[in-house]
Amino acid sequence: MPFDPRGKRVAVIGMARSGIGAAKLIHRLGGRALISDLKPASMLENALEELRDTGVEVETGGHVRTAQETFDLIVLSPGVVPAENLARVWQERQTPVWSELELAARVFAGRWIGVTGSNGKTTTVHLIAAMLEQAGLRAVMAGNVGTAWSGLLPAAEEAAFVVEVSSFQLEHALGLRPTVAVLLNLFENHLDRHGTMEVYAELKARLFRNQTEQEYAVINGDDDGARRIARGVRSRVLRFGTGADCDFRLESDHLACRRDGESEIILPLSEFPLKGRHNAMNALAAAAAAHAFGIEMRAMRRALRTAKPVEHRIEYVTSREGVAYFNDSKSTNMVATMTALDSFDGDVILLFGGRPKKESFAPLAGRFGHPIKKLIVFGDAVPKMMSELPAGLPVETAEDIGAALALARAAARAGDTILLSPGCTSFDQFNNFEERGRIFKALVSA
Repeated sequence: MPFDPRGKRVAVIGMARSGIGAAKLIHRLGGRALISDLKPASMLENALEELRDTGVEVETGGHVRTAQETFDLIVLSPGVVPAENLARVWQERQTPVWSELELAARVFAGRWIGVTGSNGKTTTVHLIAAMLEQAGLRAVMAGNVGTAWSGLLPAAEEAAFVVEVSSFQLEHALGLRPTVAVLLNLFENHLDRHGTMEVYAELKARLFRNQTEQEYAVINGDDDGARRIARGVRSRVLRFGTGADCDFRLESDHLACRRDGESEIILPLSEFPLKGRHNAMNALAAAAAAHAFGIEMRAMRRALRTAKPVEHRIEYVTSREGVAYFNDSKSTNMVATMTALDSFDGDVILLFGGRPKKESFAPLAGRFGHPIKKLIVFGDAVPKMMSELPAGLPVETAEDIGAALALARAAARAGDTILLSPGCTSFDQFNNFEERGRIFKALVSA
């Protein structure tokens, strides 16, 4: 039974796109919404303009009303960690606390696909959506891919939502039951927020917790952490990877699947436009999810043959004087950066930096010589990088991304690649990774 907020008073915490989407949804469905943010009104002008004349109540500069007034439900934006005193008030009042993802999933009554993992989510979501569209379905991408799911609701049940799900969105999500749940991989990530790898893995497992034998779990068969999670699911499991037990498998020169005990070629790798082994694995995950959703092989093949790189993910920008420029701003952890480096055969000048997470930069030392010709570190990451890499390596530091690009250009020669793959969050100097990537591309093109 879909959630019905009519007659209910709901507080939404956080005035970014997810919070705004949730507050508007509550109001559209007949509930009374208050949206609250710690920032002063002067820092929320765009959000306040978007909320004008919507009927949503607004609180800025703190969460006083959410602590003092009574609500039937609290909805948290994914970036929000409520203060202990506020969380205690809600607990004492026995007020339910949901993530924006939980709200959207409880409102939407149709079938949907949830995609989670440490890396590759956005590309996989795009591939799945393309497969569904090639099959004639009305596929809609939502979640961490850029558009808050609640901002797209209410929607007709025939809409097929493909939702990118982050660990932040899973913190207050206990009732999810996707038709197909996908776990791409499990690496150390966001430990600055979650504390331990065990907590991080448990959050990812929540996407599968409420599934039954009627639903599907798509699991990376090569990933030990993903396989451990698969042991506890009740849904039907499809594995992708390179192992003999994988239903969707990466062979030496093609993607394949096992049907009725026989191996069938999905697509030769030569016909798949996206670079790198990681993208081949993303394609397998997408094919497995589409198969579980009832999509025919010919639709999958058409989607894979026409796939385009996702913006900010190893995105080709331009070439100048024989130097190629790539934007991988979506790389916010070390695994993503290492994966990006694996996609290049020639010399790479790596631009790396931002606000570090709780992971070591030391593995980069093994990539000098090939493919890293020079490393330019910028932003808050500079002290950590200089303390963790051995002396004598070709490393330079810069204050910001513009200065880093200037140093890279001075060092580059024809045949080199200048790669922005920051391996850190963007929040030291930018609002998000999208802004970081757009600024990089503008500087390259200037």
